[in-house]
Amino acid sequence: MSGYLNGTWETSLFGRLYRWASRAVGPYLASSFFVQGLFGWPHDADLAPAETGRHATSPALYVLALFLGLLPLLPDGATPLMVAGIWGSALLWLVHKVMVRDFSFRASSAMLPLAAMLLIAVGATVQSVDRGSSALNLVFWVSAAVLFVLMVNMVRNTRDAAVFLGPVLIGACLMTLWGLYQVKYPPLIEEAWVDPTEGEVIRVFASMKNPNYLAEYLLLSLPPAIALWFQHPRRRLEMALIIGAMGLTLVLTGSRGGQLAFAIALALLVLMRFPRWTVLLVLGALVVWQVAPASITNRLMTAFSAQHTSNQYRINVWLGVLSMVKNYWALGTGLGAEAFGRVYQQFMLPAARAAHAHNTYLQMLAEMGVFGFLFFLWSLLAVVRRLVVVGVKQHTSLLAPAAAAALIGILVHGLAEHIWYNPKLLFAFWAVAGLGMGLALGDREDAAA
Repeated sequence: MSGYLNGTWETSLFGRLYRWASRAVGPYLASSFFVQGLFGWPHDADLAPAETGRHATSPALYVLALFLGLLPLLPDGATPLMVAGIWGSALLWLVHKVMVRDFSFRASSAMLPLAAMLLIAVGATVQSVDRGSSALNLVFWVSAAVLFVLMVNMVRNTRDAAVFLGPVLIGACLMTLWGLYQVKYPPLIEEAWVDPTEGEVIRVFASMKNPNYLAEYLLLSLPPAIALWFQHPRRRLEMALIIGAMGLTLVLTGSRGGQLAFAIALALLVLMRFPRWTVLLVLGALVVWQVAPASITNRLMTAFSAQHTSNQYRINVWLGVLSMVKNYWALGTGLGAEAFGRVYQQFMLPAARAAHAHNTYLQMLAEMGVFGFLFFLWSLLAVVRRLVVVGVKQHTSLLAPAAAAALIGILVHGLAEHIWYNPKLLFAFWAVAGLGMGLALGDREDAAA
């Protein structure tokens, strides 16, 4: 069967075009500074001691990186294109595997609970109060699962990870320029984004339409970018500029939860891989706190104040959601904010109107019920546990603990926000999870070899 498929591809028009394009464009792509920079200078990245680098990077990873790295820059219409990019990359990945006669498949411990959660999501969609919107959100979730599988199978070492992260970091830098433009020419913002007692506050959001969404996107990108800085000794300046730009944008979002979650992620990365730097980290944090503008530190402190209007609002939303869950505990209201919103109106407290639960865990519980929620937690624990176990090993890629830190950080932020309300963030989360799990499986394979 494999011989037949390979022969069919070799003699097809697309097969001949593919070989011609490889011969014509391949040498240019391999030598172009711009192209190499776009894809994270993979040849300049140092492999970890446990990595062999014996596997060639799949061409599908380059395509997937471009779709997921640059399409988030589109304010509208990005999600359908990202879905198309995921499925198109999956098809290209399968075709390439047939071409090279590689029929291996890498499975991670998170795939079983993730598949079970998707089955429950199908049930939740069937009985949803808004089947149309739930069916669309089911497509997003299935696409995210396919993305996770692709990343697990295509990312085997640091250079593969650099190929994927290159366009992501370029996209994040372009968002920084967009954010700086919004500082110079402030756009209209929603009143709910700023507490009246804080006075005039700058909050940028670039293409993400909400400062918290942009902060979450940067939160997923910054720890891997820091890890790449360590593993790119010949590109330290370029990587430092990228990291600095992303950090500045995170500050300009004014997202208290995002900034605190990044601090947690950075601390976790240091504890997992550089425990001797813990004292320096604490001293550095104290210095930053002392020199930071009062407007920033005061806003961060309001995250712990029960009197702050946004905190009071969230508590009222959570109480309404808990009342709703009591009546939809089995399979939930159905996937998506639309189904959630139709039911939430019946249980919300006064002045607590909301498009989502402002808490990822309550949102998943409300959308998929108790059973889906349990498999959701199992999936997250399977990913995070494996990445932490691998991340503390000094001979593995620094990107593994960086992925763990990024995921844990954004999951902490999920206590105060629904981190997957924007599908761009859903895809970004599972891409980072898949990247980390791919590196973890690569570590296990190389160790066994």
